[in-house]
Amino acid sequence: MPLSEVTGEDLSALLSKADRRTLAAVVTHLSGDPNAIPDLADRDHIERKAAEVLPPFINGERQPPVPDDELLQAAMDLAVGAPVPAEYRTYVREQTGIGPVEPLEPIDAPADFKILVVGAGATGIVVARRIQERGINNFTVIEANPSPGGAWWTNTYPGCRVDTPSLLYSFSFHQDPGWPEHFSPQPALLSYLREVVQESGFADKIMVNTEVRTLTWDEDAALWRVGFRHPDGTTGTTEANVVILAPGLLRVPKYPAIPGQDTFAGLSWHSARWNHSVDLRGLRVAVIGTGASAQQIVPAIAPIAERVIVYQRSPQWLLTHEKYGRKLTGQERELYDRIPMYREWNRFSESWRFGDGTTPFVTVDPDWDKPGSISKENDRLRTQLLKYIEEQVGDLPDLMKLVTPDYPPFTKRMLIDNGWYRALRRENVRLNTSRIEEITPTGVKTVDGADVVDVIVYATGFQADHYLLPMQVTGAGGVDVTARLDADPKAYLGLALEDCPNLFLTPGPTAYLGHAGNAMFFAECHARYITECLRLMVEKQVRWMAPRREAIDTYTESVRTALANSVWNQKGVDSWFKGDRQEIVTIAANTVIGFWSQYRGVDEDAYVWGR
Repeated sequence: MPLSEVTGEDLSALLSKADRRTLAAVVTHLSGDPNAIPDLADRDHIERKAAEVLPPFINGERQPPVPDDELLQAAMDLAVGAPVPAEYRTYVREQTGIGPVEPLEPIDAPADFKILVVGAGATGIVVARRIQERGINNFTVIEANPSPGGAWWTNTYPGCRVDTPSLLYSFSFHQDPGWPEHFSPQPALLSYLREVVQESGFADKIMVNTEVRTLTWDEDAALWRVGFRHPDGTTGTTEANVVILAPGLLRVPKYPAIPGQDTFAGLSWHSARWNHSVDLRGLRVAVIGTGASAQQIVPAIAPIAERVIVYQRSPQWLLTHEKYGRKLTGQERELYDRIPMYREWNRFSESWRFGDGTTPFVTVDPDWDKPGSISKENDRLRTQLLKYIEEQVGDLPDLMKLVTPDYPPFTKRMLIDNGWYRALRRENVRLNTSRIEEITPTGVKTVDGADVVDVIVYATGFQADHYLLPMQVTGAGGVDVTARLDADPKAYLGLALEDCPNLFLTPGPTAYLGHAGNAMFFAECHARYITECLRLMVEKQVRWMAPRREAIDTYTESVRTALANSVWNQKGVDSWFKGDRQEIVTIAANTVIGFWSQYRGVDEDAYVWGR
């Protein structure tokens, strides 16, 4: 149905399916009246007002206005159902596309100023795009895999999908390619990233099947000497004035330290290296791990496998979302396609729900002493999650006990229920919480017995705290940067490493958030900051820039201080935020707006500039 035909009864039917808060924000924005919706609870008024305001915009007779700050603020407050601090206004204009957004200055770099981007996942793609947008064309992207896509090329296991709404898990400049589901599956996400590459016009600058192995800083030439390898074993070298490492956190599979793994006579693989040549129908499958990947894999394979045994070290807290697993079709699709500004305001509403709306849940109240939670807000969430567990498996008290965590919500990464509890209820699925002693030729042996299986799937995560593997980086003065970063992961703003002039690692240590945002958002923040550094290098006519040690130490200490008062700092609870360590090294304790703001500009005093 063309836009011009969405009127009368059709429009009324469409509006009845709209999200109330999103629609209220749309009406406020398009009407130009900050007082258009005096009562957010009055849905009838919101729909009547929408039916009055929308037709000329739907018919193309009027274009959505660019809201002033008063109008924008009113719509923001309605979109989330609460007062939003004014500091979010610029963020909302940029991240929703409502605008206007102040354009970034072009970079008039010399023709021989060469940039190398390592990695063509979401971060590498947006970095390359921003470099190109600012006028630098002498850049190359090196990708180890046969295709751009990063984690969405590597992870192809059954059930693989994003656990952030698709309309939010997208770049601000390319928000909706026609997502097939509210939480889209892996093929759609891979297609999306490839589409962004093609539309950005730098596909010919990507060298696939090329794995960077060594980076060495040449102090005399002020260049990085880069060694790479192809799958057939051939090697090569290149050089660059600036290197931007964007290999991704969830990249190098992590296998558990279980004796006997090499003795297993059946088939085994890591979830990120799925063996699609094996048909699991009628097979006995062991899944080791209960994190994000396992919780998607088990519901997907349980209906076809003869038996699935899940080995759990600790249970997870699971959120729910009413649209998880649902197709984005029909009237829901029409709302995004046919109601002007609906997608933009819904994006902000969801970004708050999956963003700073969660901040109260992760901040420790020092006066709170109730076990299993850290504050009144966190305890309220815990009660809701416990009620959900009871709804799902309350009639199976033994199972309910096994799947109920004893730590506060958000201590580990929060997951969304992908049918996990339903899968565990199946007769052919068993949850085993006994400690694994060894892998035997026939299966898995625990302290309480042994299971005979045909296939073992290691859904055991990634070496997220080993940022440079398998690269060997040698910095200024011959410093072994790879070894030092493994021993003490820290970087200025999580991006700039000591003794590494003209090198940025994105994301590096503490350059992510653990409770809010998403990979696309983080990538855009980092890309803006890095390109601002490039602009300053060209403007100052310097050959190199490197972070001062004091700046790195000050930033690291501020992050550690903030983390100490956060939910993630729970003793005795392992998570990928810590990796193999006892301290958090991958994420920062910050708000979304705080994270976004810190990458808006460059503190020149934090760097040494070399001519």
